[in-house]
Amino acid sequence: MRPLTSVLVPPGPAGLTALLDPLRMALTGAGPAIAPLPMVSPTISTEYVGRLRAASLPDDVSQPLESDEVAVVLATSGSMGQPKGVLLTAAGLTALDGVVNGANAQWIAALPLHSMGGFNVAVRALASDRDPIALASLGGAQPFTSAVFADAVERANGAQVHVSLVAAQLRRLLADELGIAALKACELVLIGAGPLAASTRAIALENEVHLVTSYGMTETSGGCVFDGRPLLGVQVETASESSGTLVISGPMLATGYRLQPKLTKLHFTAAGFITSDHGSVDAEGFVTILGRADDVININGVNVSAGAVEQVIGDINEVTAVLVLSIAGPSEENALVAAVETSSTSTIESVVKTTVQQRLGLAAVPCHVIVQTELPMLPNGKVDREVLRMIATQSGRLPWQR
Repeated sequence: MRPLTSVLVPPGPAGLTALLDPLRMALTGAGPAIAPLPMVSPTISTEYVGRLRAASLPDDVSQPLESDEVAVVLATSGSMGQPKGVLLTAAGLTALDGVVNGANAQWIAALPLHSMGGFNVAVRALASDRDPIALASLGGAQPFTSAVFADAVERANGAQVHVSLVAAQLRRLLADELGIAALKACELVLIGAGPLAASTRAIALENEVHLVTSYGMTETSGGCVFDGRPLLGVQVETASESSGTLVISGPMLATGYRLQPKLTKLHFTAAGFITSDHGSVDAEGFVTILGRADDVININGVNVSAGAVEQVIGDINEVTAVLVLSIAGPSEENALVAAVETSSTSTIESVVKTTVQQRLGLAAVPCHVIVQTELPMLPNGKVDREVLRMIATQSGRLPWQR
């Protein structure tokens, strides 16, 4: 059986150096399968690394890799629970390279390399025969700033710059002229890892940034739907009209989860990968993501979609980021809590509650609005739900705490 080895990825450009050669060998079959893991650093805790390692490299080393075709085992973020080790083949990882890269792509590595958003950039870059340009801030080595990003764009020397960012990075770049100029110099700016606030999108479009929203996950080898359109060879359907659960098929799919045969059987089917998201697909194949399939919460007998509440709050001009959580209380009572990122900290709670009530009704109004100038983030750029959940439960403002 093919061996599986970990690749420790330090923060900064050194992480890219550590990853590229083992990745090349894994994709060509000249080396073992790899499980990229971040090194412990000031921004990445020992606990977080331990959770990712447990998903990709269980303690029982006698457990063989599920298939010799597996080239990479990449852990999901665990933002919705325990991380899962996703089994990725070379064919799957590289299936969409030609569609995304174009003729002369120069990728900039801006996202953590141990998660799919950043790892996918390394794979794409190898296919383009151009090593990616690593930001000095990569993996939290130093703060992400417009100056750091502009320096990387300048080093591209006029090549067709492609970059994948998360919404928080885009917001920072749009806050000053240096960042905007660097963004405008990019041929492709992919935004993934969650919804993008309407106000942020509007600023990007006003400044003629070549912005593309990307939908995908580790199980689909990264983004496979751009601006609502499935990429060439990708199919997206709903499992049924009643459920709206999205099912994705195509050559880029993973083959399953590491040492989780029951979960693999549940999600990887003959029809495709059964996601945890719900949405719609129109007659022309346009995909609309409505939220997670499990985000419907019963509030006082009324079913409320957390995704719908997020969308309404995200459309408020003063809001730059939002996350809506369901907090379970005693006697099966649920509470809806919204966390918003904004500079209008004094007035935003009343604006949020009024707007949600007008658009969605009283049951959808969050009982508590956590207001922050910056939402807490996981190392992979996703919002840290557990930190926000802790803030909410300690707030004293949940219905059963009053």
